[in-house]
Amino acid sequence: MRHTYASSLAPDGSAIAYIVRERGYPKAVQVALTDDGLGDERPVKLPVDGPVTRVLHSPDARWIACEVSPLGTERLETWLVSTDPAIPGAKRLQLSGDAKTMLVEWDRDKLAMDAVDADGITEGRLVDPETGDYAVLDRRTDSLLVSAESGHALMRVGPRGSRELLLVKPDGTWLPLLRPEPGAMTDAGTILRDESATADGRVTVIACSDHSSDRRRVLRIVVDGRDVTAEEWIGNPDSDVDEFVISEDLTTAAVLWNTSGVSLLDLLTLGDDQKVLVRRSVELPGMVASGLSITDDGELLSLTVEGPNLPPTVEILRTSTGKIEPINVDRTRRIAERAQENYIPELVHFTARDGLELSGWLYHGEGEDAAGPQPVYIHLHGGPELQSRPVNHDILTTLVDSGVTVFTPNIRGSSGAGRSVLHADDRYGRFAAIDDVADTARFLVDTGIGDPERLALGGRSYGGFLSLLVASRYPDLFRCIVDACGMTSFESYYGSTEPWLAAAAYPKYGYPFQDAELLRQVSPLNRAAGIVTPVLFIHGEWDTNVPERESLQMRDALGARGVPTEYLRVPGEGHKFAKPKSRRLIAAALLDFLGDHGLVTTPNLAPLDSRIAEMKAGAPGVED
Repeated sequence: MRHTYASSLAPDGSAIAYIVRERGYPKAVQVALTDDGLGDERPVKLPVDGPVTRVLHSPDARWIACEVSPLGTERLETWLVSTDPAIPGAKRLQLSGDAKTMLVEWDRDKLAMDAVDADGITEGRLVDPETGDYAVLDRRTDSLLVSAESGHALMRVGPRGSRELLLVKPDGTWLPLLRPEPGAMTDAGTILRDESATADGRVTVIACSDHSSDRRRVLRIVVDGRDVTAEEWIGNPDSDVDEFVISEDLTTAAVLWNTSGVSLLDLLTLGDDQKVLVRRSVELPGMVASGLSITDDGELLSLTVEGPNLPPTVEILRTSTGKIEPINVDRTRRIAERAQENYIPELVHFTARDGLELSGWLYHGEGEDAAGPQPVYIHLHGGPELQSRPVNHDILTTLVDSGVTVFTPNIRGSSGAGRSVLHADDRYGRFAAIDDVADTARFLVDTGIGDPERLALGGRSYGGFLSLLVASRYPDLFRCIVDACGMTSFESYYGSTEPWLAAAAYPKYGYPFQDAELLRQVSPLNRAAGIVTPVLFIHGEWDTNVPERESLQMRDALGARGVPTEYLRVPGEGHKFAKPKSRRLIAAALLDFLGDHGLVTTPNLAPLDSRIAEMKAGAPGVED
């Protein structure tokens, strides 16, 4: 199905740009917005082969900045394209020493961006789109520029899981916005444009943070000289803030809440000093939303909405009415909306052995034999601090359609359940996270949902890594294991991944020197002797996040001991599998593998075999 997502409204409301995933790598398109409706999609042509990951309109609507992942690697590039079809070509905003560049926002007529070198040192830059000339706002190790306004910069600093924001002033002096609080995450924010405040040295920042709270909320922070005053702007004791945006004229804002994985959208009407005058909730046409973008006058808001078997779709909302005006009202969309009703998962809660409450989403298989315990595939999310949510997941839907019940748990270390749960798996907490997976399987069996003889476990990235660890510690619990691009040895992973990714992993998994013994114990390669379960390995050809060596060495170690393994290298993909044909190939391989190990028990295998062959026919080498 066609996916549209990651939209950017032109600040004057004249156009919208977004990413389309339909065939090949995801591409960017631009569409005019007029009183008569939407214009035709105009492809944004870029001279680089890889998925577009972000688009951003300039304030004057003359430029679209695009962030691209060459061949799906982590070495992102930034390109500028004119919105005028008569002006061809694209400008690459990259210096010879840049390992990757990322979009931040526009500061008036300059593009704010991050440039990271091979050693993980970040420059926050302001770039002139006409000349390519740039000024450096700040430069420091393991940091990111998150907002720029009138010579001021907001820099995210600190290790993963304990981050804060620094305000860097035009004269180069800087100060932290909040007092130090280990374990607090203050990692997103925006400097408000206020000419009078900037003139007298006062600066207002709106920031997302769980500082002094177990939940992520929005703070309003005023900096006057060296004096800093912070207060809660918007909060919810039962939800985390996922995103917020505020219009350039400071009249309108929008907040996306994450409540047990489901998105809720609030529209805010603002008064003086951003006081919330009116707060309205908007009904969303899908269970999960992301990617807020707002026009300068606050009249239009765009966002992406998706759900189980409901593909991501960009929607436009008129804030005056609170009504969503879908961009893609077509037969495919309406079919997807109807189909979604058959795939709404059940949110269930259960308890780990130490009393911690966990949760997960249960997708009941559509098999002919729906009575009694079912074959279950437990899918672990990545991160580890991501969250299983009721999003569109085409590969897992294939399993559900084939009679396999799918459970996507949120064990300790997942986001969405508060700060204490988020940090519960850090470093030495990893062993408790391993036990959580075993407790998940036992919960499914004890409640009669899962057949103890037909349980499978898998995941991508961290999820694949953890699946191997669980298989080594609980060798008789699962029928088979799926590891998609997971780390297998921290010695080799830290030495071969991108340097900035290795440094970011230390606080979660362990530091090479201080935690050397811990890292040895949580490296699946060192525990290969305990694994007896058949394993399917899946890895992208161009993965620079977790290099393919991680899967290959684990496959070889298991094969040397006689453990059955299968291996799928996905051509033209990096750490994420972006092409529809690649995802069909993965779905076919996964279905085949689970069928070989007794989880797919369709009485008449001919239709299933035909379906697998059809998916494989769309594999790499045959363009969609």
